[in-house]
Amino acid sequence: MRFATRALLLVVVMALDAGAANAAAARLNGLGATSLARLYQLWIAELARSGGPRVTYRAAGSGAGRWAFINQAVNFAATDDPLQPRDLARVRRGVVQIPMVGGSVALAYNKPDCDLKLTQTQAVQVAIGLINNWTQLGCPPGQLTWVHRSDRSGTTKVLTQSLEAFSPLWTLGTGMTIKWPGTNAIAAKGNSGVASVIQATRGAIGYVNQSYLKSNLQAAALENQRGEFIRPTAVSAARALDGINLDSNLAGEMSNPSTQGAYPISTLIWMLAYRSGNGSNTSSIRDTFNFMLSSDAQKLAVDLGFVPLNDEILSKARAAVNKIGK
Repeated sequence: MRFATRALLLVVVMALDAGAANAAAARLNGLGATSLARLYQLWIAELARSGGPRVTYRAAGSGAGRWAFINQAVNFAATDDPLQPRDLARVRRGVVQIPMVGGSVALAYNKPDCDLKLTQTQAVQVAIGLINNWTQLGCPPGQLTWVHRSDRSGTTKVLTQSLEAFSPLWTLGTGMTIKWPGTNAIAAKGNSGVASVIQATRGAIGYVNQSYLKSNLQAAALENQRGEFIRPTAVSAARALDGINLDSNLAGEMSNPSTQGAYPISTLIWMLAYRSGNGSNTSSIRDTFNFMLSSDAQKLAVDLGFVPLNDEILSKARAAVNKIGK
């Protein structure tokens, strides 16, 4: 079944890439993180409006994007979880890994008359099913339903890294897919799918990129390492991301930041490009990434709940674009 799913995905993304090859050289295809879908759509529209390259981005999840990228089926990919050395070594054309923006993972819930504040231990207990009624959290009674991703997800990887750092009760490991325990759990595809299920299910709680919070979805205030209860905002995520140190591949994480006022589940989001073999698309890929890293484009991120890169990370990201070659 896994082979068939991957084979089908390869057919789809190769068809997309073939369609792009028959179009103008400036048309690019990207695949990946659902967390960025709304922001990329805005960026791509602004890029086209200014006469830049035509870009198609399909939000299929970080896992799908990484797999398509490694198999050279797209021009670029986006992921909440950076490639590690073992994955980098699989890409024959080489990888340029570029931070594009920051974000946070909200614990969103649908429980009227409940101003939810979770300790780090409680967050883990909710995720593993040890807390299954809202009275255990000091809210009006009712069954608690955990909503999680069904697809391979960088958002899941970010969440589980933080849960592992929060409490020794977390024993499920970290990754893009997790075998969630508990009977009161619902799986949904993509950030949009999880948000829709929570929105439609009274008593549900789950995890989504902060940009997917909707009208009747509230975000829990989550305890950080300093004992502060912080809600996910551009400001609280930015304080967390200031503590990230990037390695030589511009990868880095901060699973439980100690900075005052920091929201504890925050992450960078990366673009993956090929170091070589881009041919006539090289200039278009560079132009696209340079636009996304421009001051104007980074400012657009704030209105959608994302975090512009700080000066140090932004400088490294802009320099990395120049490594994208023919």
